[in-house]
Amino acid sequence: MTTGTALLVGGSSEIGMAVLVELLGPPPRRVVLAGRPSGELWRNAELLRDVGYYVTTAQYDATLQAEEIDGLLAHLNADHQLDLAVVAVGSMDEESFTDGLVVNGLAVALLVRALVQRLSAAGCGKLVLISSAAAVRPRQSIAAYSLGKQLADSTAVLLAPQAAKAGVRVLVVRPGFVATRMTEGLQKPPLATTPEKVAWRVALALRGRRTVVWAPAPMALAVRVLRHLPARVLPAQLR
Repeated sequence: MTTGTALLVGGSSEIGMAVLVELLGPPPRRVVLAGRPSGELWRNAELLRDVGYYVTTAQYDATLQAEEIDGLLAHLNADHQLDLAVVAVGSMDEESFTDGLVVNGLAVALLVRALVQRLSAAGCGKLVLISSAAAVRPRQSIAAYSLGKQLADSTAVLLAPQAAKAGVRVLVVRPGFVATRMTEGLQKPPLATTPEKVAWRVALALRGRRTVVWAPAPMALAVRVLRHLPARVLPAQLR
């Protein structure tokens, strides 16, 4: 039995849930799903309970200040030490550019920093950040989302070496287009993937030493090529 607590921030995220399930190991184990209250959050909690995990939910709000995030994590650590954290927060539907930057970037960067500090204090654990290919190649059509992801991604990458010295594994995951509710109705580009395939890539990467993993693997080369092409020659969905 694994006694540590597993945390998913973005408890309604399809990608986050797939990654969490891939990494959890067999029940029983304490799991916390944090996110905005929603039917999907409750359904995910019930799915995990049905197979034997002890699941609780917590509200995560992107407007939380750093001190409030520390308080939330201290509460989650009250019974069992946190040893796995998956952060899968992202939205393209925020009402303003500022909201998009905060939800996808600033709030996530503060959360990642707080999680690294808490795991490092314990001297062990894993942190998986679900980033995006857009963090490396920002797109005009989703500017706030792209810039927010850049901030969160860079924060995790910069903190990873120091975290490793404390015994903490930080992995940044950069998927391309993933078929989820958030992308439903959008045209699938080449190299589109699924939450389950992203989760498999994460599990494989955690066996090695890399800080960054792309999903699928060819996405890294595709982004490198696209960054050198002028926007005017690209289809609208790739600009």
